[in-house]
Amino acid sequence: MINYIEFLMVTVAGLLAIVIWVLSNVLSMISKKAVEVSKLGKKVLILAIVAMGSLFANAASAQAVADSSAKAPSVNYYGGMSLTTFWTLSSVLALEMLVVFLMLLFIRGLWKVIHPTEVVVESNKAVTQSWLIRTWNELDKKFLTKAIPLEEEADRLLDHDYDGIKELDNALPPWWKYGFIITIFIAVLYLLKYEVWHNGPNPTEEYNTEMTTAKDQVDAYLASMKNNVDEKTVTMADAAGIAAGQASFAKTCVACHGTKGEGGVGPNLTDEYWLHGGGVSDVFKTIKYGYPDKGMQSWQSTYSPVQIQELASYVKSLKGTNPPNAKAPQGDLYKEIATGKDSTNVAPKKDSITVTK
Repeated sequence: MINYIEFLMVTVAGLLAIVIWVLSNVLSMISKKAVEVSKLGKKVLILAIVAMGSLFANAASAQAVADSSAKAPSVNYYGGMSLTTFWTLSSVLALEMLVVFLMLLFIRGLWKVIHPTEVVVESNKAVTQSWLIRTWNELDKKFLTKAIPLEEEADRLLDHDYDGIKELDNALPPWWKYGFIITIFIAVLYLLKYEVWHNGPNPTEEYNTEMTTAKDQVDAYLASMKNNVDEKTVTMADAAGIAAGQASFAKTCVACHGTKGEGGVGPNLTDEYWLHGGGVSDVFKTIKYGYPDKGMQSWQSTYSPVQIQELASYVKSLKGTNPPNAKAPQGDLYKEIATGKDSTNVAPKKDSITVTK
């Protein structure tokens, strides 16, 4: 079901992003022109970089909105949206509108540099600027582009000289200083939220949570991989798997091999002689593909790979049980090569002993 409020907010955010992209191109073109006609080229470039940086930051925020919208919880708070989604979208919209406003101001300022306003003189008196323009110019110099005029820089040079590089006693841009102050304020809030009030996970807790989630994902992956076992990767099942294999054996194998594997129509499964190899991989392959020409059918359409592994493991566990009425050996003598590993995982050794059937 479509949430129209969320759809509207995302659409507006997308349109604002397009507006910012258009304004950034306009600002870039005006900046190049302003550098050519103004001595304040460095100042102009700084303003352009700030505007472009705001655009990139907004694009990253918009991407974060898309991700958070996809992962937001299903609890409804505002118009069917979760609390996180609503405030994230609202923050992005506010940020985009702020970026658009600042870029318009930068474009307006650069336009004045390229096309300076002529001073109109009436009765030998210059026409004074309006209150709004004066206020804006004062705020611009105080909060955005406060710097020493180019013609006064020679008087503000310090006596420091480093291999011909001189130091200018100039103020940092106010926007940079305010940004630095904001980071300190955010750091204090972070400390209070995560270390004093403890109403949010700190980095250690987030790490532990992510590690727990990753472990669950790995366990789920390994569990799914069990179904991918084949004759090349099969190993002996554990005790529970062997018990499950015994149940499968009782359902489908006793008719040919006897209730205890002593043999009947099929060969004896408890001795050391095998028709098609006695390793767990050989038994797995025999059960999976069968040997129809010798009366052994394929069971891969009946049992899953894990079930075949369990069944093969149970068959291997019957070796040496010596059930009564055991059928005479058939096939070749098969001996495991004992190593530090599970002997079923190594290549078997076949003696050249053939038993007469």
